Amino acid sequence: MASSHRKPRSTGSRIAGIWTPAADDGDPRLGEVEKKIDDLYRQADSATERDNAAKRTQKINSVRRKPSSFTATPHDHYDQAQLMSRLTARRKDAVAAHLTERSTTAGKHQEATVSLQAPDDTQSDPRTAKATVQKKLSTARALLSQSAARQQRQEAAAALARQAVAFARAQVGKPYVVGAAGPGSYDCSGLAQAAWKAAGVTLPRGTTDQANAGTTISLADAQPGDLVFFHDDSSHVGVYVGDGMVIHALKPGTYVREESVHYGGMSVIHSVVRPA
Repeated sequence: MASSHRKPRSTGSRIAGIWTPAADDGDPRLGEVEKKIDDLYRQADSATERDNAAKRTQKINSVRRKPSSFTATPHDHYDQAQLMSRLTARRKDAVAAHLTERSTTAGKHQEATVSLQAPDDTQSDPRTAKATVQKKLSTARALLSQSAARQQRQEAAAALARQAVAFARAQVGKPYVVGAAGPGSYDCSGLAQAAWKAAGVTLPRGTTDQANAGTTISLADAQPGDLVFFHDDSSHVGVYVGDGMVIHALKPGTYVREESVHYGGMSVIHSVVRPA
């Protein structure tokens, strides 16, 4: 089996024979981002409702302050009662109209989002509230854009991994030959290299270099296409195909085959690396 000089290993910890990477707090998962965006939308709804409530209060106060054209006299008691009744009815209609407007507005979807910061007291001013909602809408849209881009990258990587797995599976039954990288025979690192080359990804030739040519993950998080390295010196590699199975060229006298990733016991598994 071909091998090259060892390079510094990816940052992580060794647990039960498996290297696990350090956490990447700067890259939240899609579900976390979506939850954060949902929280921002709820905050924006609250800010928008305060804006609407302030406007309704201003309108109602304006109606109440509107001077009446009616002037009562001792001699017009009957007319005064009629006009007062009309004025009261007019004010009731204005209040009812604003209450109806509030009910209708509450039933509509508010397309407004807010930033990660909680709204402050200045939002009692309708103009300030509107500006805050617009600013936070831009923030949430940026988060959505970032989430969509991240998802697209993940889908593209998964597509490449499927191509690598399909190639490896097509080689099952071909003989193991030391130093071979196809197409008629392979050694372990030659098979891994050829599989990912079929997906358009270039890997180093030796197992030691391949073990440092991607992102180290835990075996529990392994996905089809990941490379599983065995033994303390990473001297053997196989292509993970899912469901706890790996395709590899094991040793001279054998053929490329698909079998359990635990074929040699848990202790021989060294690490798992995701090339793409």
